[in-house]
Amino acid sequence: MKLALLRHGPTEWNAAGRIQGHTDIGLSEAGLAKMAALRLPPVLHPQRIFASPMLRARQTAKALGLADPVLDARLMEQNWGEWEGLTRAEILQRHGADAFARAGAARGDQFRPMGGESTGELHARVAGFLRDAAKGQCENEGDAVAVAHLGVLRAAYTLATGWAMDAPMPPKLDVARILVLTLAPDGTPAIAALNLDFVSKAA
Repeated sequence: MKLALLRHGPTEWNAAGRIQGHTDIGLSEAGLAKMAALRLPPVLHPQRIFASPMLRARQTAKALGLADPVLDARLMEQNWGEWEGLTRAEILQRHGADAFARAGAARGDQFRPMGGESTGELHARVAGFLRDAAKGQCENEGDAVAVAHLGVLRAAYTLATGWAMDAPMPPKLDVARILVLTLAPDGTPAIAALNLDFVSKAA
């Protein structure tokens, strides 16, 4: 089966460079307008719709015309604990220039924001979602789409490619576009398409 993963539309905190994590921020007016003007490309034919329960993801699904998504907490953004609501500069100012290094930024899935969730824990729950989504192909439930977050797309890409995460995010992964995976029956992901474009609703 195929699973299309997409990130929610823009929020005011995105524009300000503030970390959202589990903070339930809605889309900005510009973000709502942007997503309402778009649709999935016709090459995708999802029969199942999933979304993070967070407001910005639910609003994105509705704006795209993806009705009645199944809400799954495993699609939520990584919990950034005490750093949520802060910009990177504010984190460094409050917690020291080595704040990210001390949190394990160079140790891949061991990175844990202060008081938050480790990247490894995020990967584990995303992998669990993929396993359960893959069960649908055994029941002829068809392809799926999931509206999620940047961290979830990164996790899915990592699980599909083995990216060690000890270097910056690969430039070839554009989280503003659509990541399409193929899922084996056991949920093992592989890249089917990178950076698939949305289409204009007016087209």
